[in-house]
Amino acid sequence: MKLVLSALGTLTLLLAAAPAQTVERWSGTANIGFSGTSTLHDWEGKVAPRPFIATVTRDPSGRPARVKGTVTVQVSKMDTAEPKRDENMRKAMKAADFPLVKAVIDASAEEIAGSGSTPAKLPIQLTLLGKEQEQLGTISNWKLNGNEASFDLDVDLSLKASGITVPSVAFFIKVGDRIKIHARVKLLLS
Repeated sequence: MKLVLSALGTLTLLLAAAPAQTVERWSGTANIGFSGTSTLHDWEGKVAPRPFIATVTRDPSGRPARVKGTVTVQVSKMDTAEPKRDENMRKAMKAADFPLVKAVIDASAEEIAGSGSTPAKLPIQLTLLGKEQEQLGTISNWKLNGNEASFDLDVDLSLKASGITVPSVAFFIKVGDRIKIHARVKLLLS
């Protein structure tokens, strides 16, 4: 019995001395651009998401183990510099019923850069028109300088797969199905 209590005491001391995981809060901002095609001409737009927080869990050795964050965009703030096109875009995205687009990131470091290659892949849970869908983003231009990190994130989105129907203009101008989204993300350790 004395030996068992001694072993339990030693195990307790070892566990107490083991470094724990740490969680860091990083304040985030981004510049988001989006672009598409139509039978008449290519077009583009931009939107700034609401400021957000990304939490990074580090393993006992200090390496990132998990990244979580939620980014929201107001559909009414999406701007293509063409008022009529913006009005049609908001109608197609049913902005009155679904005013926000939400992207949730909850991924392990292995999911993001398991092979250590660049560019890395980032699984994203996107909520658009009130429906969740899985997307896979591509991270490039990753930089970490002290308490500041930045990277580019690119996502290709299918309007059809997302349930967005854009009506033809003048019966012959049609918007292409693929929308390219490019975000320049900046994170600061809080």
